[in-house]
Amino acid sequence: MSLVSSAVGPDRPTETRENMDQTSLRPFSRSAHRSFLAISVASLLGATLSAGGCSNQLASPPSTLTPDGSAIGSGGTAGLGVQTSAGSTLTSNSSSATSSTVSTVVTSTAVTSSASTSSVGVGTVGTGSGGTGGIEVPETSAAVGTGTGTGTGTGSGGTGVVEEPCEDVEPPPDPEWPGATCADWATSTPECGEAWFKDYCDISCGRCVPEGGLPPVPMAPDCSGEGLPNVSGGEGFATRYWDCCQPHCSQFDGHRCSQDGTSRTGDSNSACNGGGSFACYDEAPRAVTECLAYGHMAKSNPNCGGCYRIQFTGEGEHNANDPGSKLIKGKQMIVKVTNTGGDVAGNQFDLMIPGGGVGQFNACSRQWGTSDLGAQYGGFLTECTGAHSAKKECVRQECMKIPAGPARDGCIWFVDWFQVADNPKFTSQPTDCPF
Repeated sequence: MSLVSSAVGPDRPTETRENMDQTSLRPFSRSAHRSFLAISVASLLGATLSAGGCSNQLASPPSTLTPDGSAIGSGGTAGLGVQTSAGSTLTSNSSSATSSTVSTVVTSTAVTSSASTSSVGVGTVGTGSGGTGGIEVPETSAAVGTGTGTGTGTGSGGTGVVEEPCEDVEPPPDPEWPGATCADWATSTPECGEAWFKDYCDISCGRCVPEGGLPPVPMAPDCSGEGLPNVSGGEGFATRYWDCCQPHCSQFDGHRCSQDGTSRTGDSNSACNGGGSFACYDEAPRAVTECLAYGHMAKSNPNCGGCYRIQFTGEGEHNANDPGSKLIKGKQMIVKVTNTGGDVAGNQFDLMIPGGGVGQFNACSRQWGTSDLGAQYGGFLTECTGAHSAKKECVRQECMKIPAGPARDGCIWFVDWFQVADNPKFTSQPTDCPF
């Protein structure tokens, strides 16, 4: 028997009127060569008309936008359309180089933002005006040139929310807990609530639901319809062992077997002391219904042959969130006292379960011809890792090391009926023995 302790692009400055490129025409000096001046003025006016700057009408706005979401108008420069990830806006003013010092800039901005990203489109309106040049011309001819260009551009960005995928990202390996999975961390530790764990195991910690939903969550059976009495008081916890030795109480009731585990023997010398008396395989646990099972146990100060009804509370002694303990909540066992143990606490029932660990003594290596019996305390389960379902499958495979028959069946019972519960809590009360 054993006392099992479970392991558990930078912003551009906005241009101002003062720093715009301003170009003015210097006035010509009077000259005696008027014919040369007249020719020059005529050439200047002709070039201006050819460029469209001498129209007294507004230029038509463009019908297309530039690739960055802005437009270019006559007399104006291109606006700037940008996208940012923080909702900031970069603005480029449109200006014109004219013969006067007046430029007008109008900015049109379309902004769309979301909680995590934003898109900004910025367009500009550039207005350039041509003033009256201070040019002296002959008395017989005069010319005044004015030019106005407008350009309007708007750019609109889209919206987008980048969602993080809902998945279980495994935390860094823990050398003290090799093979631990997100399911292990979520069910066996409180780390889901810790700051360092916020980027790991989102599904297992219940922070999100993946596309398609979560897989069905196993639930404890509803035992209310089986007519079982409610058990109150006598709080304790159940451990497990199977050492193959003749039980202590067999010296009183004679319930001991030979090495095959099934035939009775008259040898009263325990196999743990070199004798030929072993535990009988019929002392392995067995299911009666989905909610009731029979078994045998060791306890301190044993009242040999006495029976107790125990009802599992759904919590583990060393891990309150133990998945197996949750899955047997409400189930009951009737267990008979067959052994004692110096390593068994007063509120502890050490259930006889093949593959549960040999504890202080070991006659199983001799009886079964193998020393591959799992951990001394805890047996097969203690050496199985992974999610609860993986642990069950692991223990099931380990059970194949036990000879076929009632002993192996008792090991499989631990997987299927007991849900590999690790030291589950219970309430208990004495009861009549039905076996």
